Amino acid sequence: MVASQKLAMANDIVKTTKSEVAMALKKAAPALGIDGTTYHILDILIGLTAAEDWSQDRRPLVAISNEKLAEYVSRSSRTVVRSLRRLVEAGVLAYKDSPTGRRYIYRAGEDRQIERGYGLDFSPARQRLDELKQIGAEFAARLAQEKEAKRTVSRLSRAMTDLFRLAAHEELDVSEIARAFNELMDQPMGIVERAEALTMLHELLVARFETAEDTSEKGGAEPQESAVFFEEKSEMSCTEDNDVTPYNNTTSQNSWIKSKQQHASNDASIYNHKSGCTEFEMAPEKDPKSETRAISQASGKTESLNWSEHADPYENDQFSPLLSEVSLGLLGSATQETQGALGLDLSSWSSLIDSSDDMRLLIGLSQKGWFDARNRVGDYTAAAVLITTVEKALRDPESIARPAGYFRACIDRAVDGKLALHRTLFGLAASGGSAAAEN
Repeated sequence: MVASQKLAMANDIVKTTKSEVAMALKKAAPALGIDGTTYHILDILIGLTAAEDWSQDRRPLVAISNEKLAEYVSRSSRTVVRSLRRLVEAGVLAYKDSPTGRRYIYRAGEDRQIERGYGLDFSPARQRLDELKQIGAEFAARLAQEKEAKRTVSRLSRAMTDLFRLAAHEELDVSEIARAFNELMDQPMGIVERAEALTMLHELLVARFETAEDTSEKGGAEPQESAVFFEEKSEMSCTEDNDVTPYNNTTSQNSWIKSKQQHASNDASIYNHKSGCTEFEMAPEKDPKSETRAISQASGKTESLNWSEHADPYENDQFSPLLSEVSLGLLGSATQETQGALGLDLSSWSSLIDSSDDMRLLIGLSQKGWFDARNRVGDYTAAAVLITTVEKALRDPESIARPAGYFRACIDRAVDGKLALHRTLFGLAASGGSAAAEN
């Protein structure tokens, strides 16, 4: 708080604008721990400042009482006081109250300069503009790194599942690597560290196959059959890695699902023909978890495997009836403000899920609350409900007192089969189109 007061009293005023500081603050807010009600109050306060007060010869003050803020955000005055304190401690605001505790601004002259003013001062945020931009950029880079790490974990874990299945068929001993894989997936660690460790383990497993192939060739064995089988299995791994909605969503979801099921059936028949055994005749690609368990049991291992980091979201959703009524096009037309605020390109379901962390921060939803929702209704359904909640909160903040609570209530209704999400989306799309026509 003292540091914020010193920044407010600085003489070397940074030249900036209201919009520039507002954008920097919103990008750095998650890294500064500003979320939920505090973020809502910050947004209101920035909106109440006059654009001309952000010039170098003025002071960006906003005069509003705690009681009025409490009405705006539907919270108690004590909650508002705590949120303002968080903003001051984060180096965004500084207190400039009058001796009586009142906040007011008197303006004079044609240019409406502040003659006397007491309230909440945004000068600390103005002075820290470059620092806030750097914090926001580093936070965005860390999010991108974590998203890429999640993709790496999902891709490599499935590829290794195929390789373990192939090792069982070729009678290649990879029990140590399989045990290390199980321990790695069960051990709690950061997603970036998990991705790096899994990359090294995958390279070790591939090297084991290459060594076995070289040994087979030197021994005079005929490697042609195994080579063809390994190539076909590698193609199956790539197909399984791409088990998401195509980026260019030009075909209907139902036809795409049918083609995937047909492709899985063809892969299973190829595998059964090559393997010549009956224990894999149940199309193992449909359940990578069970097939890895079977391989672990065949190798004499009983370790459990944590698949929460790399489960297929389609398998979690099981193509629920709720999603059958909600298309990606409907979500895109109904959530224009959310896409504009986050810079979201809603061209695929995967891009929607990748932006879930940014969206939950906007409504103050905890990471535990988001994980619980995903476990109950699946990634896709949870993401569709989340972006709908964010859109409603952005359009009319006063209509939803607690967006995170509203999201949880929608998840409860979805579990009970009582959530008509498509009706809400149709209403948002219609109201958004009407507003655009009026403008």
